[in-house]
Amino acid sequence: MKTTKALWAVAAIAAASMAFGSVTAMSQPKPAAAPAAAAKPATGRAPAAVILFLDRATVLRQSAVGKDMYNQVENLAKKMETDFAPENKKLQADVQALQQQAAVLSPEVRQQKVKELENRRQAFQKKVQDRQAAIQAGLANSRTSVEKALGPILEKIMTERGANLLLDRGLVVLGATDLDVTSTVIARLNTALPKVTVTPVAPKAAPKAPAKPAPAKPAG
Repeated sequence: MKTTKALWAVAAIAAASMAFGSVTAMSQPKPAAAPAAAAKPATGRAPAAVILFLDRATVLRQSAVGKDMYNQVENLAKKMETDFAPENKKLQADVQALQQQAAVLSPEVRQQKVKELENRRQAFQKKVQDRQAAIQAGLANSRTSVEKALGPILEKIMTERGANLLLDRGLVVLGATDLDVTSTVIARLNTALPKVTVTPVAPKAAPKAPAKPAPAKPAG
């Protein structure tokens, strides 16, 4: 069964694209007080931008919490495969058995068995999809915890460096290495949040549609 590979690919992409940008957006740090030499000139022009760079992908790959989240998702995916393997194996065996018996079965019996197998296949597929969705929802919750921990870290670094703009390193073609705060962010994140538990969240069941009232019988 290829559920592990599919889920791990989705989860890895989701984790690798962690919305660090939303961290700075949801809590825009107040610019540090500008030194006297950089005070707003009398001409009324805005102060020059003081920029820092952050490599978001590296933060995920190298931070303790990012590595741990990857491992947890992989283990959850492996457990999912183990849990569903017996049912998947039985379903495949029944499909093969029906193929071997098809020639000696009447059309009605064959059609009924095909219908039963298809219903089982759909039910099994839904269980797999629900488990995948639960793991991804748990990953999203863990990602939110990391974002919350990153907010104050980024704000403090910007204040310390007197910066008023933080850019993703991937958007920068060329820049001085001393403007890249990735290693500092990783070190502080390792201290602030070394681990977060990825807990699968079961999808909510869709509400049942209200029963339609029976049509009124005509009088008389």
